[in-house]
Amino acid sequence: MDTVIQLDQIAKDYFMGNQVIRVLKGISLSILRNEYVALMGPSGSGKSTLMNILGCLDSPTGGSYILNGKDVSKMPDDDLAEVRNKEIGFVFQQFNLLPRLTAAENVALPLIYAGVGKKERMERAVEALQKVGLGDRSHHKSNELSGGQIQRVAIARALVNNPSILLADEPTGNLDSKTSVEVMEIFGKIQAAGNTVVLVTHEEAIAHYAKRIIRLRDGLIESDNTQVALHAVQL
Repeated sequence: MDTVIQLDQIAKDYFMGNQVIRVLKGISLSILRNEYVALMGPSGSGKSTLMNILGCLDSPTGGSYILNGKDVSKMPDDDLAEVRNKEIGFVFQQFNLLPRLTAAENVALPLIYAGVGKKERMERAVEALQKVGLGDRSHHKSNELSGGQIQRVAIARALVNNPSILLADEPTGNLDSKTSVEVMEIFGKIQAAGNTVVLVTHEEAIAHYAKRIIRLRDGLIESDNTQVALHAVQL
């Protein structure tokens, strides 16, 4: 099988004055292409720090991180930014859409940074919106969309660059239960279409949509279990 993420003894320390705070204490794991993984853990477990490293938003203090065949653990910031734009699609709890832009224009934003021409940008944006069931809303602005539709636009934006991994941080945190189910079903379809999905959540019901749950505690992996995804789980 094709490994997309390979972590070997990843450590992360923060320095406060003379004090060293060890947040990650040697995390080793592999994630295969097309896996659907949930990262869980209580506050202070290190899951947010691990997510930032997986997303190339931060670098580890020690250990190695191979993403899609590239060692990104010691890359300078400029190179990391390029890797982020090409390899990783982010979905955040806050949506982070620009209100004055249409859904399609929001989705096309990462393609501007990738240097794609306007015509192709809009074609790819509409195609990504169709993948999340919003092809007919491409010209609507965010104030004309529901919370669930806005989150789907954010998912389409994360997909538009055909990233190696889709990284979702508490993607249902601002949604009601019914809308959460709809959004999680979209992630299921995205994974079924061949994408690798890594989900960070503190909600058990949301984690059970994934096929593998990795639990962190005190900067270490406490458990790593593969399961049958419970797509009909009640939130």
